[in-house]
Amino acid sequence: MNKVKRTCSNCLKGTAININNDILCIEKGIVSSDYVCSKHRFMPAFSSIKRKIHTCMDCEHFIIFDTSNLEDKAVGICQLFTVRKYDGRTKKVCSKFAKRVKSAVC
Repeated sequence: MNKVKRTCSNCLKGTAININNDILCIEKGIVSSDYVCSKHRFMPAFSSIKRKIHTCMDCEHFIIFDTSNLEDKAVGICQLFTVRKYDGRTKKVCSKFAKRVKSAVC
């Protein structure tokens, strides 16, 4: 396994400055990108972060009408905002999003 060198450029507490290669650290201020301190915390790899981008289909306010082809699309309406049917898998959620509770099937 390849060991990654600890530097401020891969620290969670550092932000790259666009003007030069320096890093703005919340602990130490502006430092060079190859500097490292005792408070270093590795930035997680984006592939290891498991965030799901929710769609209207995942919201409890979305009422599904057409379930014939649920893998490709879910046609329905939002009971809060619309009376027109649309594909709930393609539209991102709004500020009223409430995660749908999975109901137990008998």
